[in-house]
Amino acid sequence: MTDLDLLFGKWTVHVKGWTWEYEFQRDGRVSWRDVHSAEKGVGNWAATSKLVNMWWKDSKTRESWQRPLTASNDKTWYESSYFRGKYRIAKAGGAAPAPGPTPTPGPTDAEMVNRAFEASRASLRTALDRLRPLLRDANALANLDGLARLSALTRLNVTHQRDIAVVSRRLLVPLDPGSKEFRDALSKAITLIEQNLALPNTIALSRNGGKCSNPKPAFAWTNIGHRPPDTELCTAWVNSRDDLRRDVITHEYFHTIGLADVEGVNTTARALMNANTLAQVVALVTDRTRQKNSDGGEEAVPPLPSP
Repeated sequence: MTDLDLLFGKWTVHVKGWTWEYEFQRDGRVSWRDVHSAEKGVGNWAATSKLVNMWWKDSKTRESWQRPLTASNDKTWYESSYFRGKYRIAKAGGAAPAPGPTPTPGPTDAEMVNRAFEASRASLRTALDRLRPLLRDANALANLDGLARLSALTRLNVTHQRDIAVVSRRLLVPLDPGSKEFRDALSKAITLIEQNLALPNTIALSRNGGKCSNPKPAFAWTNIGHRPPDTELCTAWVNSRDDLRRDVITHEYFHTIGLADVEGVNTTARALMNANTLAQVVALVTDRTRQKNSDGGEEAVPPLPSP
């Protein structure tokens, strides 16, 4: 008999303000449920000589328990976007857990939503602070020619190098900021960003209910063109990184002002109709070293200038 025999069955797990029940099977499966709600999920476990490691379906959370296992301990580690540290575990029906520090409650749903909403608004403001001067300088460049234009273009490329590259690649316009195509697309993008920024916070965190009961996997759902925003955030959003949470709200609010999820973005017109294109323009302009979307897609090749 080894300490792994103790693993099989149910455990009570206390992480920050949450209490969960884990149940381990001998075939490498593990399930969890929130003892105070209907939330639950499944995953897998694997043991090394020193650790029992766990990972969960559709989640980036990772957990480890130190071996040898005992019926009650805090020799654990939790790694997620919302908590990183030790937590307490106790085998169901085993010894009661030793007293530990009072758990710090996790953020409420409203706090999570407000934090991400404000981060989205801050990124929109940052993008406007960079793109408006670019448009001003690009319009000035269009009125020059000869050596004066060459000199102004050189200065503009030094000042706005990254932002010119982002606009050119994502809005499918020439790399020349003085071109009519570049200036027109940038002007339209700025108008859309301004409309997004003006929208109020009317977001609901629905998790698996409401629009999020749709079986199609999604971070959130919003009715295109509905005002005020009727955005509902799903469980996948809750389990995401902070930057992705921020950018999901930016994306959904572009739906509110009429943008869609466009397949096959191969023209400037289609790019300016696509919520994700505009959301990622904002993210790439705001995050000065970012080289791909916050969901990991569309890696920049060659890399965008930084910062």
